[in-house]
Amino acid sequence: MLEHYFGIIEAIFVFSLAVAFYVWQMRDLKKEKAKAEARAREVEPRQQDDDLKNG
Repeated sequence: MLEHYFGIIEAIFVFSLAVAFYVWQMRDLKKEKAKAEARAREVEPRQQDDDLKNG
């Protein structure tokens, strides 16, 4: 009887994996975006200092 439900079980499994992958990618994207913004903020004051020195 379980073989009758194999298709629906597989579909639920695949859908769950797709949702988990989406959540994982979105969290990773947010984390990397925050790191890039922090790096940009760190580099920006250095560039202003260089502009004032060379100015």
